[in-house]
Amino acid sequence: PHTIRLLKQRLANPATRPDVIHIHGQFSHLTIRAAQLARRWRVAYVVRPAGSFDAACLKRGMAFWKRVFVQLFHRRDLRLAAAVHVTSQSEAKQIAELVPSARIVQIPHGVDLPPPRILEERENLLCHYPQLRNRRVILYLSRLHEIKRPEWVLDAVLSLRRTYPDLGLIMAGPDAGMEAALRSRAVSAGVDGEVIFPGFLQGRDKSAAFAIADVFCLPSHHENFGVAVVEALACGVPVVVTPGVASHVYVDASGCGLTVEDSIEAVTEGIRKMLQADKETLGRRGREYVEKHLSWHAVAERTEQMYTDCMARSGMDNRKV
Repeated sequence: PHTIRLLKQRLANPATRPDVIHIHGQFSHLTIRAAQLARRWRVAYVVRPAGSFDAACLKRGMAFWKRVFVQLFHRRDLRLAAAVHVTSQSEAKQIAELVPSARIVQIPHGVDLPPPRILEERENLLCHYPQLRNRRVILYLSRLHEIKRPEWVLDAVLSLRRTYPDLGLIMAGPDAGMEAALRSRAVSAGVDGEVIFPGFLQGRDKSAAFAIADVFCLPSHHENFGVAVVEALACGVPVVVTPGVASHVYVDASGCGLTVEDSIEAVTEGIRKMLQADKETLGRRGREYVEKHLSWHAVAERTEQMYTDCMARSGMDNRKV
C-alpha cells in the first residue's frame, strides 16, 4: 500500500510524472495497480512478463488464481500496453497467443563481458580445486532442479569418460532438491573426486568457472531465457543446449555450439562434438556475437529505442481504456 501511495503521488504531479513506466513481472498487486494508474494519467507503460505466462509457470503455485488474474487483469494490461517486452522468440509466441493485439518488442537480457583479470581468477579457482588441473572440464551452471535436468550432464560425462578419461565436471548452482542424488551418483560411479559441487557462483568466481570450462551444457526442459548460456558465449565457451532453452537461438546464430535433440544421447553426442572442435575458433565467434548483439550497451540502445517509440505512440493511441 505504501508503494502504491508513492506511485500515485508521483503520477499526479506533472513535475514528477515519468514519460514511461516499465513494469517487471506479473501476478502482483503492485504491477496490476501500476498499469491501472499509468492508464489513469495517460502515461505510456511497458510490461515485461519475465516468463509469467509460460504454461509451466501458470501451472506452478496458485494455478487457479493465476488463471483468474489473467482473465480479470493481465489480458487487458497487455493489450493496452505501449509495448510488451519479451526476451525470447518463445515468449513472444506465448504473448501473441494470449493477446494477439499486443505490441511485442523482443529485447534479450544483456550480459557483462569477461573481466580483464580472468586468467588470474582462473588460477585461483584451480588452486581451490586442484583435481581439475590439466583436465578437460564440462560446466553446468544453474539451479540443481529437475526441470534443468543436471543428471543428463552427469550421465553424459560418465559415458564420455570411457573415451576421455581426463574429463572433469563442475556442477555449479544452488541446490533445489537434486544435489544429494547427484553426489550419490558420482560416488557410485567412482568419480566423486572429479565432479565438483561449488554451490552458487557469482562475480569473478563464476567468470573463473567459465574460463576453466571446455564445454558448457544446459539441457533444461524449459528456460524462459537462460542467461548462463549467453554468459558462456561471452567467455568463449562452446555451448550444448536443448531446444527448451530459449537462448539456444543465440548459440545457433553465433556458431559457438550446438542445439541438440531433446535426449540424453543427443546431449552426450553434442558434448563429444564440442570436445573435438576447435575451441579457439568457436570461442571467438561467441565473444564477437555477444559483444555486438547481447552486451549491455547493445541491449541499452534497443531499450532506449523502445522507450522513444512508446512515448511517440502514447499521444496517438485512441483505444478505449
